[in-house]
Amino acid sequence: MTKQRRNQLIAIGALIIGLGCLYQPSSVLLRGVALPLLIISAILSSLFFSTKRIIEVIAGLGLIAGFSFLYLPIPPILRGSAFHLLSASAIAFGMTTGLIRSSEIAAGVIAITGFAALYQSFSQLLQSSGLHLILTGILVLAIVSPRKLLIERISIGGIVLGLVFLCQPFAILLYQTGFQVLLGGLAGFIVVAHRAA
Repeated sequence: MTKQRRNQLIAIGALIIGLGCLYQPSSVLLRGVALPLLIISAILSSLFFSTKRIIEVIAGLGLIAGFSFLYLPIPPILRGSAFHLLSASAIAFGMTTGLIRSSEIAAGVIAITGFAALYQSFSQLLQSSGLHLILTGILVLAIVSPRKLLIERISIGGIVLGLVFLCQPFAILLYQTGFQVLLGGLAGFIVVAHRAA
């Protein structure tokens, strides 16, 4: 068995097991295991399948499903899977898309919308979905953007701001959102730091 074939089988297996763990209703631990399995599947599928366009379309459908699960009135088990779907689909989409400029703009808009959602007060649903938007946008942006140094600086800024927000005792809203800002910055920095030069 060739290395490529082995990695393709691992990607398919991780996807099936990950989805099985994600949509079983009884164990929170198994739902937690689903996220790394889906991310492994997304990365291996993007690297070792030659049909990049199909992976891009599937990842795009995963993004649509994830956003739909966030905002539509659906059963809780589907709503709880939005984070997993968005994270894995963002990675696969970013690694396979040929629409670099459009994806960069869309990802930037999604990330900025996520940050704005954290600090608005008229919708609890928007506020609670801010982290989902931030991570989805920053993951795609860090993968597709040709402005690697700029994304790295923005990510470091997010890390610093998140730490400052978490350490200051004066503004409770900044304290409450510090973790989301920190996590968005860390995700962007880790992804952009592992991109090929």
